[in-house]
Formats: sequence, C-alpha cells, structure tokens
Amino acid sequence: MSCARSRVRRASLAVAVALAAAGLLPGRAAAHAGRTAPAATSFLARISSAPAGIEAKVVDGDQRLWLRVPAATTVLVLGLRGEPYLRFSQQGIEVNTRSTTYYLNRARPLTPPAGLGPRTPPAWKRISKGRSTSWHDDRLHALALAAHPSGSVNLGRWVVPVVVDGRRAQIDGTLQQAAPPSLLWFWPLLLAAALVPALLHLREARLEAQAGWVLAALALAFSTAARLGRELYGRPVVSAGQLALAVLTAVVALALAALYLRRDWRVVASIAIGALALYQGIALVGTLRNAYVLAALPGWAERTAAALSLSAGAALLVAVLAGGILVEGEERRPRRAERRAVG
Repeated sequence: MSCARSRVRRASLAVAVALAAAGLLPGRAAAHAGRTAPAATSFLARISSAPAGIEAKVVDGDQRLWLRVPAATTVLVLGLRGEPYLRFSQQGIEVNTRSTTYYLNRARPLTPPAGLGPRTPPAWKRISKGRSTSWHDDRLHALALAAHPSGSVNLGRWVVPVVVDGRRAQIDGTLQQAAPPSLLWFWPLLLAAALVPALLHLREARLEAQAGWVLAALALAFSTAARLGRELYGRPVVSAGQLALAVLTAVVALALAALYLRRDWRVVASIAIGALALYQGIALVGTLRNAYVLAALPGWAERTAAALSLSAGAALLVAVLAGGILVEGEERRPRRAERRAVG
C-alpha cells in the first residue's frame, strides 16, 4: 500500500513540476493588445525605404511596424484614412484616441464612433515616454487579404504615410508570400509512432534504461533549444524580459537534468521532461507548417528542434506512463521473476 501511495505522490509531483515549469515558460505574447507572437508565418513584410534618421522594422512577419525616432525629431504617423494616428515628440509617444485607426488596429477591432475623419480634432493620449514603439498595422498585411496565390510570390508594395518635422514622407516596403515547407518535417512524429510499440515490448532491462536515457536527452535538449530560439528572437530587439526568460529556461532545463540523474526521481523527471517537450512542440508546430520561421535560430534548426521536441516528448510520455520503461533493471527483474513464478 505504501509503495502504491509513493507512486501516486511521485506521479502527482511530476505533473505539478511540468505544470509549474510550463507556467514559468509561457508562450510569449506581443506587447500590443494581447496579440500572441507567432512562431512562424507564410507572409513576410520588408522595409524598402524610410525617412532619414528614422529606424523602421517589421515585427512578427507582417503584423507590426516598429519605429525609433531621434530625440530632436517630431514624427506624425498618419492612419488608415489619413488622420493623425501616432505622434513622436519631445513629450514622448502619443496616440490619437479620436482616430479611426485607433479603433481598427486593436486585437479585437472596434467600430469607430460616427463622425471621425481626417479633419477631426485629435485627442492625444501618451502611451510612452520613450522614443520607440510598435503597433499592429493592417496596411502591411492588406495585400494578402486581396489575393491568395499559390507558391512563393511578391504580393506588392505597401505604404505608411508620415509627417517628419512638418514635411510629408512615407515608410514603404513589400509583402512576400512563400509556399509552406515540405511535409517531410513531420518525419520525427512518424518515427516516434513506429518506435513506441517496439519500446513497450522491450524485455531487456538494460535496453529499456538506455531507451529512456535517449528519449529524455532528446526531449530535454531539443525543447530547450527550441525555446531559446524563440526567447532570443528580436522583436525587433531582444528585451531584458526575453533575456530573463532565456536564463530561466536554461535553469529549468538544468534542474530537470539533475533530477533525472537521481535514480529515485527518474520517473518524476521523465514525466516532467516529456510533458514540457510535448507542450513546447505543440506551441511551435507552426514552424512546421509555415514558410518563414520567427526565431533566433536558422529556420531549419528551429524546425528540427520543434519536430524532435514534439516527437521525443510524446514518445517519452507514452513509454513511461504505458510501459514504465524507465524503471531500473534491478527493480524490474524481481517483479518479472515474481510474475513468472505466479504464472
């Protein structure tokens, strides 16, 4: 009875560890209105030109535009109807709450109040004391909504009008669409599906232990690499918060590895590692379905890490929970001997 209770307690602790670690390593959200940062995309907007002195970048493929303005420069970003939308000045960054674009650029667009237009007197609200910010801008993605060609193609040119120190100017660029990657990136899942039945029918204790080591090492290594690839991806720069999460990711990985090395906690560590790897793989499955990978690692490396994290994590969980392959041979041999004697 005490042995059974011990197993239940350890299994419960494994689930708690996995959930706690998953909570510590959440999918990163964008800083604007709760939009979730995508792991990959089929569309990529690029900057072609911007006024001198203004630094402009595209974030999340084609979802957001980021600007950094010099301290001595005043920049007015015009909205979808040509109305004042954002203002960069010595007072900081302000948004016009009487702009049509202010309502349409939300994560959940709102219907603008009646009567708003390009000549409506602005009502400025300060959103930052700094000189840089990013916002969702439908003009970057509008070309994709009008046409859905197959394959890889340049969809056309987009323009965001601005006023720099009283002079009209613009930020412009192009939008490209690329075909999705090959379905062969899902090969680790097929391999895992083929290997799990074989793992569950292993009868040699040493082979079972070795299989457990391999699966745990693969799941932990590739899930950590995939997560670090996302956390160290500039949006458009790597923030202090991202660096903190990257350090936390490494600490959690080292802690799980140390837990796994303790024989009496190996099953707990295996369940936690498998759950986290599966969670990470599911969170990054978009990298296997979309052309442009948004990560610090090269696209092929992030895809490989995501695919192996997903497959190794699933295989490890199935093998541990269904077959108990990580129980040491010395513990299993007496049990098998007892079963044979009873039989």
